[in-house]
Amino acid sequence: MSATSPEQRYVHPARKAAAPSATKKATPAERRVQVAAARLRVTLDERLGRETPAKTKALAKEPI
Repeated sequence: MSATSPEQRYVHPARKAAAPSATKKATPAERRVQVAAARLRVTLDERLGRETPAKTKALAKEPI
């Protein structure tokens, strides 16, 4: 058998974690990071000529 055969490779089990927003409410610091990231995404999408999701645009308009 070669070293790359499927029998010898370790396969990680699938994670069954829920989305972070579904499990707990974000702290104020985490929320500021999310808003800042959304603002960056909107700016990048504008520069690259891509469409930004409405949810991201709404998040970017929130005050930090």
